[in-house]
Amino acid sequence: MTAPTAPVVSQLAQTHLQLFRQLHCNGYPAAEVAMLASAYRAMMSLFANRFRSCGTPFVVHLVGTSAVLVWLKLPIHVVLAGLAHAAYQEGDFPNSLEGMTARKRQWLAKVIGTEAEALVAAYTVGSRSVNGIRDSYARFAQMSFAERHVLRMQLANELDDYRDLAANHAANADERIAAIRQTATLQVEMAEWLGHSQLAQALQETYAHAMAASIPAALMSPFADAHPILPNSCRIRPDILARRLGVKIRNRLRRHVGIG
Repeated sequence: MTAPTAPVVSQLAQTHLQLFRQLHCNGYPAAEVAMLASAYRAMMSLFANRFRSCGTPFVVHLVGTSAVLVWLKLPIHVVLAGLAHAAYQEGDFPNSLEGMTARKRQWLAKVIGTEAEALVAAYTVGSRSVNGIRDSYARFAQMSFAERHVLRMQLANELDDYRDLAANHAANADERIAAIRQTATLQVEMAEWLGHSQLAQALQETYAHAMAASIPAALMSPFADAHPILPNSCRIRPDILARRLGVKIRNRLRRHVGIG
């Protein structure tokens, strides 16, 4: 595996404990650190069985995205939104197939606050495709204050997607690298326009690192997207299902004939 030296952004938090320390070192009040800790516990539950295409637990990506926003010293509601940014798209809700619903929004608003939840909702309906990034670039001057926070979340997400060569290990790595070849310059410029020269530099370095990397086939993931992995202890084997069904039938028969 060959690539240039990794950028300094790779040192940003990727565990919740590192993230708490990063918040403290960047001057966030203890009450705000506690808010993030509470939100992290909720995300642990929501993403307990979710993994990124590269094989990383999804919650690590949530922490990494949030850490970029802490590094930029953004308000706590933006940091919280970064931690929960994929909740509606990838979170394991009971009705996950229904997408973003009013009930889910109410639940997440209780977890991270209404201001942060509104950013997550806007992030969910936004687009990070090549065309979506081009559209953001074209209409940057017309973006509202909140929309620029959503753009910061998108850039933080992209930065974490490519740091440590995460995207290079995905089954669709070629497609991902092709996308940044088309949009890297636009993203770097938008980071500068947002007033984050350090983010612009990190994106430039991280994308160069990713585009130059060569990953051995043995280290490639078979997955192109996020996916669930259910522990064996949580799976119900066919023989157990059959046994449970047999018990139900026996109990109903007993009740029917008045036995037991």
